[in-house]
Amino acid sequence: MSATPQQVRLWSDEVAADPGSRAFLPLAEHYRAAGRRDVAQRLAVRGLERHPHDVEAHYLLGVLYREGGDLVKAFDEWDIALALAPEHQGARREIGLLSWRRSDWATAVRHLERARENDIEDEEVRVALEDAWERSRGGHGTAQGLDLPADLALDEPWAASHPDPAPAPVAVDPIPAPTVASVSTVDAPPAAAPAASASGDGERWAGGREFDALAADFHSLAAERGIVGAVMLDAQGYVLAGEMHVGGRDRGPEIAAVLSPASVEAERTLRHLGLGAWQGILVETGEHVVRLSPTEDGGMVAVAGSRQVPMGWVLRVAARARDAASRFLGALNGEGR
Repeated sequence: MSATPQQVRLWSDEVAADPGSRAFLPLAEHYRAAGRRDVAQRLAVRGLERHPHDVEAHYLLGVLYREGGDLVKAFDEWDIALALAPEHQGARREIGLLSWRRSDWATAVRHLERARENDIEDEEVRVALEDAWERSRGGHGTAQGLDLPADLALDEPWAASHPDPAPAPVAVDPIPAPTVASVSTVDAPPAAAPAASASGDGERWAGGREFDALAADFHSLAAERGIVGAVMLDAQGYVLAGEMHVGGRDRGPEIAAVLSPASVEAERTLRHLGLGAWQGILVETGEHVVRLSPTEDGGMVAVAGSRQVPMGWVLRVAARARDAASRFLGALNGEGR
């Protein structure tokens, strides 16, 4: 059933008043149904910046990418949805059908069987499953007369090398995030993560176990698929942990020197406009997406990802980087010192 004008107006007002409102999802679905895919996609991306673990938003964004012809990004958004919710029917169905269309019969059978079990009335799944099952055993298939469109072939390395959903990354609480390529605000500064216990003097960050844990966290984040690098900067703009490899070498300190003034400028501008504390900046270039988020000590974290991976994935890794930074700062300020 389509949304009423009153519902659309209510959702629009909620999103306008609170960029973190979950009303973005039904509003995006409405615009997709109305043929306004561009508006729907912007809403979905912005919503995921605030709610990077929203399964339905990842699924919807995948559908929008598919309808726009970007099948690699569509596949990856459904891949994320399944990592978050392995029983998600829509994401499993879409991955199964997409695998069938690119002649990946074994993967198609695996996903379509599960989709068929959950919805025996789905004729498209039934036809694709029977055809994929027959072809996986060397037959000619059962879907006679059905063309497999050439433009549905996933020939990019990213999707081809990840036919099955990746394991879910370590769960973290969603954190507020900004509008695409803009600064977002809230009335209160970001809340600190629960303080971890720490012992020793206040200089432990320079080489103690808290710093070692921070360095390990950021090294792990920088090694995530599709991530170019992740760094934590202190209030003076120096790199505390992490790395960003560009052109075969770590450019973290140089990148930090360029990025660190952004937080100062964002804070000054928002304070002048009376818009509250900044929560993040998302910068898009031709090859990368860079997510900047403030830390509780006046520094920030920066995570850069390739444009070949879905934006939702970069935002989720950035959320984990922010969480690691909060744990580190909480440990330094722990009562056990």
